[in-house]
Amino acid sequence: MVTNSMFMVTAIRTRKDTAVRVSKWLDKEIENYLTDKKIKIEFPSKRNFIDTAVLQLLEEKKVIKK
Repeated sequence: MVTNSMFMVTAIRTRKDTAVRVSKWLDKEIENYLTDKKIKIEFPSKRNFIDTAVLQLLEEKKVIKK
């Protein structure tokens, strides 16, 4: 039996995101925190939660302006 498959991949580079590594224990704690349905509405993903938390920290430290 011979399987012949071709994949055409086209990648459009529109996102300018950077991947950041997070400690496993911190990732697990965030996951546990986001399991609450009320919190899940406010933060639909871990990425959204982390972006919001870091943005708030930078605003408090006056690194960026609101």
